[in-house]
Amino acid sequence: MSHLSLSELNEKINDALYGLSSRPTWVMAEIAELKSAGSGHIYLDLVEKEDNRIIAKSAATIWYNTGKQLRVKFGRDLPRILKKGNRVLVRAKVSYHSVYGLKLNIVDLDASATIGDLELRRLETIRKLTEEGYTEINNRLPLPLVLQRIAVVSSANAAGFGDFINQLANNPYGYQVHYQLFPSSMQGDNMESEMRQQLQRIAEQKDHFDAIVIIRGGGSKLDLEAFNSYTLAIHIALHPLPILTGIGHQQDETVADLVAHTSIKTPTAVAEYILDTFMQFEQHLYLLGEQIQQHMQKLLTQQNYLLQHLESRLQSKTSHLLQKEQVNLEQLQTRLSRSVQQKLKRENLQLQLLLRTFQLFNVETLLQRGFSITRKKGKVVTDTNTLKEGDIVETKLASGIFYSTINKLNR
Repeated sequence: MSHLSLSELNEKINDALYGLSSRPTWVMAEIAELKSAGSGHIYLDLVEKEDNRIIAKSAATIWYNTGKQLRVKFGRDLPRILKKGNRVLVRAKVSYHSVYGLKLNIVDLDASATIGDLELRRLETIRKLTEEGYTEINNRLPLPLVLQRIAVVSSANAAGFGDFINQLANNPYGYQVHYQLFPSSMQGDNMESEMRQQLQRIAEQKDHFDAIVIIRGGGSKLDLEAFNSYTLAIHIALHPLPILTGIGHQQDETVADLVAHTSIKTPTAVAEYILDTFMQFEQHLYLLGEQIQQHMQKLLTQQNYLLQHLESRLQSKTSHLLQKEQVNLEQLQTRLSRSVQQKLKRENLQLQLLLRTFQLFNVETLLQRGFSITRKKGKVVTDTNTLKEGDIVETKLASGIFYSTINKLNR
C-alpha cells in the first residue's frame, strides 16, 4: 500500500498554504488567552464562538519587531486592545511548521472593531442596569447645599487630580473645601478592584464626607473601558454617599457616569460645580438677608404707624380722662370743702358745749355757787371715814380759807 510519511504530508500542507503565508489576511476573532514572553514576543490563542461555543481556534504570534511597530501606532491603547475577552480584527499571515503546526503571524491590527465591540458591551451593560433599576439609586440621594467635605478617588499623579485641587485652592472667593484623597489606579487591570476597595473605605466613614468625587482627566475610549464595568457600576449606584464623576471625556458617557449622582465632563468642571454650591448658598443667604431686611422694614413701618395711632388715641384718651378727673377733683374739692366746713361747725358746737360744761364744773364757778373744798394735810376730803376727832382740816371758800378742828363726827 502506498503511503506518505508524516513529514511528506506536512510538506504538502505547507505547499497548499503557501499562498496564505505570503499574503496577509484580515481575520476577526476573540482573544481567549494572551501572554508576553521575556523576549518581547506576544503569544495569543484566538477563537471564534457561536452561542458561547468555540467553533474555531488558532494560535497566533506577534513578534517583537511587529510589537514595536504596533506600540508606536496605538500607544498606550495597545494593552487595552490586546486584552483577554476582546474581539480583534488582525491582519495575519498563515504560518505552518512541520513540527509546531499551524500558527498565525499577526502583522497589523484594526482598533475600530475592538472599540465597536466594546461599545456594544457598554450599551448592553447600560440596558441591564436600567432594567434592574440601578441608574437612579445614587441620584436620589440628597446632595448637601454646600459641598465642604469631599472624598476624592483618583491617582495622586493624575493631571486631572492636580487640575481639580488647583481650581479649588485658587478660587477667587476664598471658599475653603476640605478633601481627602483615596488613591486608586485610573487605568489598567487593577483599576476596578482598587476603586471598589476605596469606595468601601469611604462607606465605612461616610459621616465624615458630604460627597465623593471620582477624578481621572480624560483618555481614549479604551482608556475609559474600566469605567464601563457592570460590577463597578453596582458599587457606585449603591454607595451611601452621592458620587460625582469628572472622568474627563467630552463625548460618550461611561457606565460609571450614568449610575453616579452627577456626571460632569472634566475635573476642573467638578471643582467649579463644588464652588458653585458655596456661591449659590451665599447668594441665597444674601437674598434671604434682603428679604428679612425688607420684611423688618415693612414691619417697622406698620408698627410705627400703629404706635402713632396708639399714641394719638392715648393722648386723646388721656386728655379726656384728665378733664374727667379734673371735674371729679373739683367736685371732690367742693364736697370736701363743704364736709370740712360742716365738720368744723359740728366740732365748734361740740367745743362750745364742752367749754360751757367745763365752765359749769369749774372749781371757781362751783365755789362761787356756794360749794367749798375741804382738805386734810393737802388732800381733798371726800369721806368722813378719813377723819377723826381732833383733826385739823382746811376749808376753801370762794372768798378765802379757814381751818377747823374736828370735835364730833357723825357717820
